[in-house]
Amino acid sequence: MSCWEHLGIEPTDDQNSIRSAYRARLPDVHPERDPEGFQALRGAYEDALRQARGEAPAASAQSAPPSASEQAVQQFVELLQDAGRRFRPDAWQDYCRMLDQLPLDVLESVDGSLRGLLLSNGPLSHRCVNLLTERMAWANRLMQMPFEEAEALDQLLQRIAEPDPFDLASLSEWPTVAQVENLWYVRTLDHLFRNRPLQEFRGWCSLHLCLPMPADPDYYPRLYRQCTLAGVALGGALEHYQALHEQTPDDLDIQYLLALQKQHHDQDALDLWTRLWHEREMPEAAAWILAWCAHHSPERLPLLILAFNRSQIELGHEHPLDAYQLADGEPAQTPQTLARWQRAATSELPSLARTFVAWQMGDSEWPFLAELLGAADTPLTRLYRQAWLLQRGDEADLEHLLNLQAGDHPLDAVLVQGLQHHARQQRQWLRESPALQALQQALSSPGAKLPQALGDNTVARAQMLRGLRRLRRYDQATLQRLGELFAPLSGWLLPPSLQLQLTLQRSGRTLPELPDDSDARWHWQRQTLLLLGLLEQPEQWLEQLDKTLADLPTDTEHPAHEAKTQLLANATTPRRWLLDLDEGDPLQGLIAAGQVSPDILLGSPRLPSVARIGACAAQYSHELAGDPFGQMLLDALLHHDPDLPQEERNQALQRLLAFTCPGVWFEPFREGLVKGRPQNLAQSICTDNGLVFATMQVIFDCMRDLLSGAKPHLPPTSQLRNLQKAKDASSTPTAVRLAITLLLSRCERQQPEHAPTTWRSQWQMWRLGGRLNRINFTLQTLALVGAALPLSLLVDKLSSDLALAVLAGTVLVVITCMLRRLHDMSRGVGTLLMLLLGSFMLPYMLLVLFFWPGDPLPNRYGPPNGSRTQDGQGLQARLRQLNGFREPAS
Repeated sequence: MSCWEHLGIEPTDDQNSIRSAYRARLPDVHPERDPEGFQALRGAYEDALRQARGEAPAASAQSAPPSASEQAVQQFVELLQDAGRRFRPDAWQDYCRMLDQLPLDVLESVDGSLRGLLLSNGPLSHRCVNLLTERMAWANRLMQMPFEEAEALDQLLQRIAEPDPFDLASLSEWPTVAQVENLWYVRTLDHLFRNRPLQEFRGWCSLHLCLPMPADPDYYPRLYRQCTLAGVALGGALEHYQALHEQTPDDLDIQYLLALQKQHHDQDALDLWTRLWHEREMPEAAAWILAWCAHHSPERLPLLILAFNRSQIELGHEHPLDAYQLADGEPAQTPQTLARWQRAATSELPSLARTFVAWQMGDSEWPFLAELLGAADTPLTRLYRQAWLLQRGDEADLEHLLNLQAGDHPLDAVLVQGLQHHARQQRQWLRESPALQALQQALSSPGAKLPQALGDNTVARAQMLRGLRRLRRYDQATLQRLGELFAPLSGWLLPPSLQLQLTLQRSGRTLPELPDDSDARWHWQRQTLLLLGLLEQPEQWLEQLDKTLADLPTDTEHPAHEAKTQLLANATTPRRWLLDLDEGDPLQGLIAAGQVSPDILLGSPRLPSVARIGACAAQYSHELAGDPFGQMLLDALLHHDPDLPQEERNQALQRLLAFTCPGVWFEPFREGLVKGRPQNLAQSICTDNGLVFATMQVIFDCMRDLLSGAKPHLPPTSQLRNLQKAKDASSTPTAVRLAITLLLSRCERQQPEHAPTTWRSQWQMWRLGGRLNRINFTLQTLALVGAALPLSLLVDKLSSDLALAVLAGTVLVVITCMLRRLHDMSRGVGTLLMLLLGSFMLPYMLLVLFFWPGDPLPNRYGPPNGSRTQDGQGLQARLRQLNGFREPAS
């Protein structure tokens, strides 16, 4: 067979074509599997090159001895096939020394064969191959080679630049198959560890393969490290790192690797991870401890998440108060912590821990506080208390936390360290926050006002309010100064703790002194929290404290004791207690001021104040939007109510002017509401809008009585009773019911404030401005007549003029009694004159005063029956009593 047939091409002088054909056939004749075929292919390749250069062909192998180049190639093939020498650097050095003895032309002729053998051979020692590549200087001759050959050789040089995974000479005694399999497996592990995701490394290690491992002891530390970092459990690795840890117990790297191996073997490594967190704050340590806590101690998981939060704050920068960068200096939660809260919220946690997580995620803190107040005093609840005081306590509470000692639980040291870290941050923020410093400066400067940035809706104002939300007690001077500074601001902006103390100060009361001892401070704070919960969300707060309220200790000097006593004495539902709140009491009035929902206002047995009704109209406008007429009436009454601040009256006017309707009647009707003289609506308009015509007529009449003229007068009792009926009817639209409520509330406020009188005061006939009921009028009239007739007959014997004077005086006194009786019927002098004049024609007309009932409600002449109220009832309760209304059970 000719050389051209071996190469599979036609005879040619193109050396590149010959080389391409040789490379194409070379993979089919591996020098290890088919050495004879490789030698034949190599000989054909060299003969074809000689013929292409015009040289004589070489003699046949049987007739001529092998050339020096063939011998060199054959020796290299034998080196690659010899399992005892192929991985030994000294054998490769011997081969390189043999190459040094060859002539340059022979060395050049074997160059391509050697490259081809290296490129087509299996796994080799990089150290050994480097000896040959440096001898042949292939790295310096890449530019002289064809592109394909240079590219393949460059890739080979890059591979052998990496060190061998271990001393491959240790494999010299192994069979070739074992050498190849071992080196392939080890190098695959290295490649996966450095270049691929670690799950691929773990998957490779999990394959069931029976492979020999190298006998080089220096290789195993690196293998242990790779497997440990990738999450593969190795018994040898665990023993290795345990021994190293005993030798160097302070080496944190060894601790980390040992902790990982223990984790992979499902062994307890809490002490190692805890130390890694304490000394390096390693994120992986935090993740492992959290996972351990979720499994072994879930009640501590929220505290642990808080302890591991490490927000970076930047204090000390001189930013203006209206700069948004102020928020960067406030302790906050990192995104990683927020993600941990989210995961904790979906796990099974005890009640106290669950409500704490919900609070940290933005929900109300009161469910957590209800659990905390009702929980037993244990080391765990003390830690939760400290976690709450981080954000709600003052500097004294933070100082107590900084001196807190860790408990016996394995996680308590981590928890206390994390909470103390937050306490230092919070204390630094309280001392260095520009917003709080500006507030402190305004407090210490008499007559000064708050900076504009603290009054506007800025980051600085939000920080100031967060600082004021902390539970602390203010002295009287500071409270007075705070009241002066925040007077221009809306009351709802102030934190409940400050509102509570300002309200108590206005009523001449204060909170007790705040003790220094931590347990005594918590007793004070727990009582104050009872009141603050009633201010923020009383109905939910009372439901949550239903079973623990009676066991909550309170001191008699604390205002919470009064509220608790009242709650326990009434034994009513939370909603019933809210409906019965007395706005005249400072504390109850403060609680009632926050309860402005339409259900609460309409269900209360007392008429609410105009401030509460105005707040309801502003906050619940979306619920009232279905009744525009009722909203217009409500806004008109708010606009004309003198007890409402001017700013809120203007807001009500703006809402009233914003209403539109295409009908021609609408503009005059709205104009009448604005002026306080509403026009009556046609019955068809009332019917089309779902309104009762008679009710609307009564409302308009009462509005004209109250709003028109410089001296408004109270509507008659009949109209007030009709209004109360419409208010209590569930068919009346909610907005109309609120407007009626405001009408009745204004009537109640305008009722005369006479001092209470007794039954005997009605016999003081010289008091012409009072009222006289039917019984007393009848008795006084009979007494006067019975005394005057005998007296006049007796005096007539002495002098007729004197008898006439007695009769005249008696008639005058009777007329004054008649006038006071008319006052009881809401009548005045005009009615008296008409009765006197009519009695000349109809003498029995005066008898109507003996039988006509008096006004059951207070009028401009005073309260009925000579008393200020009946059994302490307000106007609404009295009207309902007159209407026979029975309040539904709450």
